[in-house]
Amino acid sequence: MAVGKRIFVFSVQFLRKVASMLDKQMAESVSAELAEEMIPIIAKTTKRGTIKFFCQGKMPVGRARSLLSKEPETIEWINTFNDNDVFWDIGSNIGLYSLYAGLNPSMTVLSFEPSPANYYLLGRNIEINKMDDRISAYCLAFNDVSGLNTFYMQNTQLGGALNSFAESVDCLGKPFTASLKQAMIGFSIDDFIKQFNPPFPNHIKIDVDGIENKIINGAKNTLPDKRLKSLLVELDSDREQYTSSIIRIIENAGLKLHFYSRIAHPD
Repeated sequence: MAVGKRIFVFSVQFLRKVASMLDKQMAESVSAELAEEMIPIIAKTTKRGTIKFFCQGKMPVGRARSLLSKEPETIEWINTFNDNDVFWDIGSNIGLYSLYAGLNPSMTVLSFEPSPANYYLLGRNIEINKMDDRISAYCLAFNDVSGLNTFYMQNTQLGGALNSFAESVDCLGKPFTASLKQAMIGFSIDDFIKQFNPPFPNHIKIDVDGIENKIINGAKNTLPDKRLKSLLVELDSDREQYTSSIIRIIENAGLKLHFYSRIAHPD
């Protein structure tokens, strides 16, 4: 064990020992305050500015540190957006790309994340970066139909991924046993726009780990709209038939495939 980690473990054990000497209510209050005060804020500098991340847990720390390196093609894509464009980030997790797009103060960003743990971190990240004037976050899912359903979570780790809405299938299309099932409302993209008249997306990112086909099928009126300039969908290139069917729907809507990466980005 590294020296730094040994010191950390010793410090935690010492604090627990001190807490055990206090009465129950005082120990609970001290532990809660320490937990809040020790959550790190990681600042990531980019060419567009600095983003701060509220990193409650190991996974958010890793995501913050790899902002520019994990999916450089996504960063490059966002760099092509024009001033005053509207960006929809579907499956935003803790908000990496919503926040990066939000560094442009003229952008309007709609950020969608159904995981309650990730939505909490997304909200804190919007708050500490003072971007609530340009990023609107919604705790909901997208699907091919609208209605109440279940969000199946493979894990509840803060910053975690590989979850699925309406059916418990993973990014390979294989069923999994959920560690937690969360009630969730879902919409098709077309219904969401029709019912609520939100800012219409000029750019949409879809990163949902398994039901991309359903979300695309639920956007058949949105995809051909000339206001939509670009669409980025993360797919598993090993699922050739599945991937080809989604690309076919997108191209039939009038969009052209400009970039296809076979690089895997494991969570």
